[in-house]
Amino acid sequence: MHIDKEKQQELFAKYSTPEHVQRHCNEVARVSVLIAESLIEKGFQINVDELRGAALVHDVLRTEKGHDRLGAEVLMNMDLPQEADLVRRHMTYHPFNHAEKFQEIDILCLADRLVKEDCYVGLDERMQYLIEKPGKTPERTERILKAKAHTKEIIYELEKVLGVTLDDLCRKL
Repeated sequence: MHIDKEKQQELFAKYSTPEHVQRHCNEVARVSVLIAESLIEKGFQINVDELRGAALVHDVLRTEKGHDRLGAEVLMNMDLPQEADLVRRHMTYHPFNHAEKFQEIDILCLADRLVKEDCYVGLDERMQYLIEKPGKTPERTERILKAKAHTKEIIYELEKVLGVTLDDLCRKL
């Protein structure tokens, strides 16, 4: 069993997930699956069902402190340990694997870094959005810029593997 759209909607209703967070989860799932399917075409072993399931609900409890841990607990209680692990790690995972060793967690975290609310925007716009969020401090800005630099290197590697830019792959037409 994996999280599908029906189970996603049940969890969103049960935990009163706001509409904008629901749309964000859907877009992160869309981007995650596009990247995963492209990697599979290149010979990678990716469990798309687990990845999609985790992405569909990765922020189900985003309005709660520790939403990654709480979301993982919900999935563990549903006997979904792989999805739970992805959700638990999605906020703190670092550093990314190099592109040739990409796994589900890398894809989920990358997709989450490229989606602003319910739209794929790419790394620059997403990181600028995070920098400008309330609570801005020089320390937070420095941490975000370091993460951005690392992510940019990984994106470059990944695009070489895929033979296409992530913008071309993920932007809606």
